Amino acid sequence: MRSWTEINLRRLEDNARAIKARFPSGVKYICVVKADAYGHCMPQALGRFLRGGADMFAVANLHEVSRVREIIADKPVLVLSPILYDERHLVFEYGATPAISTMEEAHHFDSLSAAVGKVLDVHIKVDTGMGRVGVWHEHAAEFIERVLKFKNIRVAGIFSHLSSADTDEQYTLRQVGILRDIVSKFDTSDMLVHIHNSAAIDFVPVEPPFNAVRVGLLQYGINPRGYDTDGRGGIRQVLSFKARVAGVSQSGGHKTVSISAGYADGVPAGFSEGAYVLIRGKRCPIVGRVSLDECFADASALDEVRVGDEVVFIGEQGDEEIDLCDYSNWTHRIPWEAMVAIPKRVARVMIR
Repeated sequence: MRSWTEINLRRLEDNARAIKARFPSGVKYICVVKADAYGHCMPQALGRFLRGGADMFAVANLHEVSRVREIIADKPVLVLSPILYDERHLVFEYGATPAISTMEEAHHFDSLSAAVGKVLDVHIKVDTGMGRVGVWHEHAAEFIERVLKFKNIRVAGIFSHLSSADTDEQYTLRQVGILRDIVSKFDTSDMLVHIHNSAAIDFVPVEPPFNAVRVGLLQYGINPRGYDTDGRGGIRQVLSFKARVAGVSQSGGHKTVSISAGYADGVPAGFSEGAYVLIRGKRCPIVGRVSLDECFADASALDEVRVGDEVVFIGEQGDEEIDLCDYSNWTHRIPWEAMVAIPKRVARVMIR
């Protein structure tokens, strides 16, 4: 293989189990698997998350619900993004739980539910300050009160998204307080109330009224707050990204290697100054420009290097490691983007 990612499924399961163990008894673990489980191969990841204790899954759209349903039939699947009008009838076929934030959605899902003779579970999405989709928090109590009166949809949850839990604790605590105040007006004993994400569980207690936590990045071994997760409660990085030495040249006292991965493989054109790869257990700086199919590194520090040697962009080699946060910084991306930007042309290897 010229380039590949390795997905360590053992670590994925261990991470899920360690995360679940951090929550108080009765708190539900909502496992976020959108974007092909953040580039970690959803079909293989789902089973490990189940074994690790996931109670519910969350995705971005109905296509992703259908992929979950190919593997798991009996766990709730929450669709975090709005469902397009022409797709809404599919929630019954796929057994999806839509997130709603408008009266138009509430009326339409109520009508669809009546037509099929079912009561549909929905979660109400509240905008507590992120500024994206959701009923604005100042109008949320009135909205919830109205939706609770519908006969064919059941409010199974109320939730919000945190905008900056990885960078701004005070603003995050303000958002948490807003949602807490809203749900205090209702009987939520039969609902899931959730706002925590991977970053927030570090400093926001998981306590009533919150009884569920949505976990994305952390379960893949990446801490969104920027520090190393290795050894912290058993959380370890799951994904590695590797390629091969494709050629070796000597010029002007420097030893340069070409590497069999370029921007068609997810290595961006800006990956150059200050960036490193691992070859034979040592850090080698990236040099020159990334091309479609190759990039280049200075291997002068190596006593020997051969065509076919393994090159690590993300992962471990010998006593050295490049974590995804470092790689993300060097590629001028956030970790979420760096993971999902590795295309299907790059082979996936499962470590079981």
